[in-house]
Amino acid sequence: MSKTRSIGCYGGPPPDLPDPEREIWAYDGALAILLGQLLRDVEGIPPEHRPAWWNRRVEELRTQAMVSDLFFDVALGLAAEEREELAELFEDTAARLRDRPPRTPGQADDWHLVFRGDHAYDVGPIAELGQALSALLRGTLPAPPPGTLWLYGAPGGRTTISPR
Repeated sequence: MSKTRSIGCYGGPPPDLPDPEREIWAYDGALAILLGQLLRDVEGIPPEHRPAWWNRRVEELRTQAMVSDLFFDVALGLAAEEREELAELFEDTAARLRDRPPRTPGQADDWHLVFRGDHAYDVGPIAELGQALSALLRGTLPAPPPGTLWLYGAPGGRTTISPR
């Protein structure tokens, strides 16, 4: 099992070399918590008020929350206006996470999320990851320093890594 995950917004197969303006890396535990919270948030919305595309994409989001070694194309094959809805959902979830204390595996409700150890996860970097996914969906993520990719969800917040 990997500790980090590659996340892109390509809308198709990723290129051989990562595009630093369309791809980031994230700690898998942070992504699992973020996606688990997003799923709980949207499942709490009455079905008639959920995005029209939700039922077509919810299983992919669940899989991405539970399996730590898959590439995650956050675009999910959605049209531009649907990606904007998903970006707003990530922003809302990030805001909710900021209002909560650190999360531990025991606070993950019934989700089979990826956790490493039994320590608490600071929600600040997880919320920052949610904001980054929102920006990635909108094409507004700032470029990382040359020769690097952003890494989100790390203790202490965003940092950079060298592409493989």
